[in-house]
Amino acid sequence: MEVEAAAATVLAAPLLSSSAILKLLLFVVTLSYLARALRRPRKSTTKCSSTTCASPPAGVGNPPLPPGPVPWPVVGNLPEMLLNKPAFRWIHQMMREMGTDIACVKLGGVHVVSITCPEIAREVLRKQDANFISRPLTFASETFSGGYRNAVLSPYGDQWKKMRRVLTSEIICPSRHAWLHDKRTDEADNLTRYVYNLATKAATGDVAVDVRHVARHYCGNVIRRLMFNRRYFGEPQADGGPGPMEVLHMDAVFTSLGLLYAFCVSDYLPWLRGLDLDGHEKIVKEANVAVNRLHDTVIDDRWRQWKSGERQEMEDFLDVLITLKDAQGNPLLTIEEVKAQSQVIN
Repeated sequence: MEVEAAAATVLAAPLLSSSAILKLLLFVVTLSYLARALRRPRKSTTKCSSTTCASPPAGVGNPPLPPGPVPWPVVGNLPEMLLNKPAFRWIHQMMREMGTDIACVKLGGVHVVSITCPEIAREVLRKQDANFISRPLTFASETFSGGYRNAVLSPYGDQWKKMRRVLTSEIICPSRHAWLHDKRTDEADNLTRYVYNLATKAATGDVAVDVRHVARHYCGNVIRRLMFNRRYFGEPQADGGPGPMEVLHMDAVFTSLGLLYAFCVSDYLPWLRGLDLDGHEKIVKEANVAVNRLHDTVIDDRWRQWKSGERQEMEDFLDVLITLKDAQGNPLLTIEEVKAQSQVIN
């Protein structure tokens, strides 16, 4: 019951309506910066027009950036983005008005480059992929990855290479796919039984079958069977459908996906982290706690079973991750890395 109550807070937590406070704070910071800049003027090497801001020529300082709106001091173009929602439509409209297929928008201290041309996109993703292989560092990605310990959300580096090697060679490979075939078949049979039970109830009343609900929980059941060798975190349901804990688990997972790279002002102005002006940080933490409380109970118990010798045979992905060894015969992954990778697989 404690787990259910903790996970339920994910659904009940509303976004804090503090956009006015955020805009006021950004305005005050901008004014203070302008006052300081006017007191001590500095020679600028950047030439700006009313619509674009051109960087110094190539070879002088930094290479030139794509055209874009003139940024405010400190906050960049954050005020414009907050006033023109949704942000992607504002960026697209701005690029149309400027007549460009590539633009640079400065958010805080981060240059965000947007592209609408397929040829430029191919160059970024294929010819220049080594320069863009890493992932952005955000509050949500750091929280959900347990401090950048998994293969999906970690920035490019030794940890990413290690976890990617584990994922590609031990998890998403043909041998593992064949090994867990029976578990996927069982879940397909359970799906058929569950839909039949729902259709039978619908035939006797005015209740319709929610296809989205069924599909979401079928995917959840399959992943839980492959990862933890179980369909339920709580008590099994007679009709084959999800129980309360399974519903909360999938809701928390989808909440996490929706927040993963959602806009958070502290990602661009790190000195605002902790103030949580837009409520993003609170909801990310609650979603992460809800998922981890369900996962950690299973992982901690399984880790103990393998270390004590109580468990000897592998049955799922969790057993694979725990039993991996390095060249010296020592455990390849720590329990924190196992938890981080398990959350990504789920």
